[in-house]
Amino acid sequence: MPLDSVRQTIHIRRKKNQVVFHNIARLWDLARNSHSHQDLLDGLHPWNAPITLKFENIQPILLGICGIFISLMLFIQPAAFWAQLCLLAGLLMIFWAFISYENDDPVEEVIAHLEKEAIAKKYQLNFQRQPQHLSVPLNSVLFISQLKQMFPVFSQGNISNDFPWYASTVWQDDQGKDHQVMLFQYRYINEIRAKDKDGNDIKIKEVQRDLWGVFIFDIETRGLAVTTANKSFYYPYSFPWQTSDIQSNEKLRFFGSDRLEVVKLLTPAMVLKLSDFFAQRHGDLMFHPDKNMLCFLGPSNLFHMNSRNTKKIEDISALRGHLRTFNLPYLEKLQHDLTQFLK
Repeated sequence: MPLDSVRQTIHIRRKKNQVVFHNIARLWDLARNSHSHQDLLDGLHPWNAPITLKFENIQPILLGICGIFISLMLFIQPAAFWAQLCLLAGLLMIFWAFISYENDDPVEEVIAHLEKEAIAKKYQLNFQRQPQHLSVPLNSVLFISQLKQMFPVFSQGNISNDFPWYASTVWQDDQGKDHQVMLFQYRYINEIRAKDKDGNDIKIKEVQRDLWGVFIFDIETRGLAVTTANKSFYYPYSFPWQTSDIQSNEKLRFFGSDRLEVVKLLTPAMVLKLSDFFAQRHGDLMFHPDKNMLCFLGPSNLFHMNSRNTKKIEDISALRGHLRTFNLPYLEKLQHDLTQFLK
């Protein structure tokens, strides 16, 4: 906005807040130069400098309040010269408060970046990078397009169907077997339209929804889709199936790409594993009929951070505690359950 540009151009930075900006610059350097999660933590302690990450804005706030109060004195006697001087002085005070006030955006931006770096290093996630099993990396747009075409759940939006974030990694089960994995966020947007009184289509609103999921490559099971939703799957999962377990049929719906193959796949042992996997989660689990890969898609945010620090981060010590104790509970649970399922 033009007003923000003017503010940044003539911004007054007070000496007390210079300490915070110096700490922010150090945090950006730390994020660039750290090679592991422990490097991040070691760089935050000892800090050997003032640890504050909170801007001091009491003076601008009080100055702004005084400016408003003095400006209102114009209404006592608008024609008087002294009242007009009060208006001018009040406006100058408000303007000075405006250009000397520090918002929290720089602090929040560097904390968000450090959180992303900590997630990547702690969970060995390579954001916006393709899995290692691809011998020849593809153009990122083409790569995502091919993945979306493989499963019939990525066309839920009539305006857009995007992957804002994805990350490749390797999961290892308790038997030492590696699994090539790609985590992703799926965002789709639907436009809701209605008819006006003249029968013309008019746009009511756009509805955005986010889902999260995982692709796992180089697996053996093929041609099966299982969902907790009361819906039908499209091609290639054209054949619905009922298992011999009544409780599983009540909670889950099963579909296959080939009627004979789905009978072979849904053994009592497989049905039990699927029931255990979906015992505490909702979503779709799909095994591609031709490619050796699976896809799970559900509503739980796999990148949601859980931290012991529930207060706003206002100093380096609190930031270190947050980055030291956080975890991604939905991702950890999904990783455990899928690696157990694939054993």
